[in-house]
Amino acid sequence: MKKIFIRITAAAISAFLAAASYGAVPISAVADKESEVTIHFDLSEEGVKVEDNQYGNPQYIYDFSGEPGKSRRLSDLNLEKNGYTFSGWTFNGVQAYAPGDVIQFPDTDATLTPVWSKNSDSVKYNVHYEAICDTGTFSKEGRLPDFKRKAGELVEIPIDVFYHPENTYSQIGWIYDGTSYLGQQKIIMPSHDIELTPNWMRRCKFTYSVGDVDRVSGIISQELERIAGLPTNLAEATRFLRIGFRNTGWLCSADGKIYPPEYYYTMPDEDVVFTAVWEPVTYTVVFRPNPENKENLINIDAQTDTTIVCPDINITKPGYKFTGWDYKGTIYQPGDEFFIYGELTGLGILLEAVWVEENVPELTDPVYGDANCDGEISLPDAILIMQAVGNPDKYGLGGSDPSAITAQGMLNADCNSPGDGITNLDALAIQKYCLNLVELPVTQILE
Repeated sequence: MKKIFIRITAAAISAFLAAASYGAVPISAVADKESEVTIHFDLSEEGVKVEDNQYGNPQYIYDFSGEPGKSRRLSDLNLEKNGYTFSGWTFNGVQAYAPGDVIQFPDTDATLTPVWSKNSDSVKYNVHYEAICDTGTFSKEGRLPDFKRKAGELVEIPIDVFYHPENTYSQIGWIYDGTSYLGQQKIIMPSHDIELTPNWMRRCKFTYSVGDVDRVSGIISQELERIAGLPTNLAEATRFLRIGFRNTGWLCSADGKIYPPEYYYTMPDEDVVFTAVWEPVTYTVVFRPNPENKENLINIDAQTDTTIVCPDINITKPGYKFTGWDYKGTIYQPGDEFFIYGELTGLGILLEAVWVEENVPELTDPVYGDANCDGEISLPDAILIMQAVGNPDKYGLGGSDPSAITAQGMLNADCNSPGDGITNLDALAIQKYCLNLVELPVTQILE
C-alpha cells in the first residue's frame, strides 16, 4: 500500500505560520498600520498569582506593546491558583499559547486570560485524528493514535500530515470545530471528546506566460503548482527575457488585475495564468563620428519599436569622405529612418561613421625609410613613424594633423621586416641607417 503519511518539519511549519492567515489565529498582520497595540495579561481572578522564583522572591508578568503583525515571545513564568494547574493563555477560549510561545500582535489592543485545568478532575476526554478526504476515509496505518486530555489542558496540533489519496489536494494543518490550525498551534481541551480532520487545500496550476509577443529569448512559459489559499511571491521581473522590452508586472487571469513583480499574492481556488506586462525600453542611440575615439558623439533617445532619423555628420576628416553610418553591416545615410528593434539587456545601440579616402594617389614601389615622402631618408622619417604609432588619431593614416603619414608613407615606412606594418622598430631601423649601421630594408628583426 502506498504510504499517505508525511511529517512536516518545525521549520516548514514556521514558514507557513509566517506566510498564511488562518481563521484559527485570532490576530492578523496589517502591514500599513504603524501605531502600536498592547497585549494585556488579566490576572484579576481571585487567588491567582505569579509563581515566586527559586529564592522565594515575587516575579511579575507585564503587559507589552508592539506593531500589529509583529511577533514576540510570551513570558515563560507560570501562574499559581489553589486546586488548579496553569496551562497557558488564550484570547478566545479556544486557541491557547503555552508559556514561552511566540505570539503575534493583533490589530487592536487585546487581553490574554489564563487557562486552567482542575487538579481534582479525574475525567479525561478523547482526542481523535480522523483520516478522511473527499473520497471517504482511508487508513492511518497506525499513525496518530487517539489520546486523552483533561478539560483545560492544551492539545498541540501535530505537524504530521497525510498525502491525499488522489494527489489532487495537500494537507495544511488540521480542522477542529470548523477552524483550521497549523502544526504546533494549540487548542484548549473542552469537556468532551474532540475530532480533528485534515485541512485539505486544492493544488492548482500556476502558470507564467510571456504572452503573444515576439523577440523572446529563452523560455516562453513556466507551469508550477501552488496550494489554494496560501500566499506566494510572484516571479521577479527577469523571469522572461524579451529583446527591447522590460517586464513591469503580471496580468492575472483570475481577477484581471496587474500585480507588480514579487508581489505577495494569495492563491485562489482555481488555476491561474500570469501574463507578463511589457514596456518598451528607452535607449540612447549613439552615433560615433570617429570610430577611433569617443569625441563628438551624437546621442538620440528613443524607445523600442519607434523610428528616428539618422543625423548629419558633425565633423570633417581631412583627406576622407563620410559615406554613412554603419550598424551591424548596414549603412544608413543622414536623413534615413532607423528603426529601434532593441537589444539584449546590457547592450546599447551604436552606429559608427564610415570614412573613405578621397583622391587616393596610386601607390608606387616603396622607397624604404622615406616615411614623409620628401625624397630623403633622415631622422624626420623616424620621428613621423613614432608619432604615427604613438598618436594615430593625429599622425596616423587619415590623422587630423596636416603632416600625418600618407598611404605611400606607410608603405615606405615599413622598412624593418616589410609586411608586418609600421612599428617603432621601423623608426629604429631608419636611425641605424642614418648611422650607416644597416641597409634598408632590414629583413631581420632588430633588437
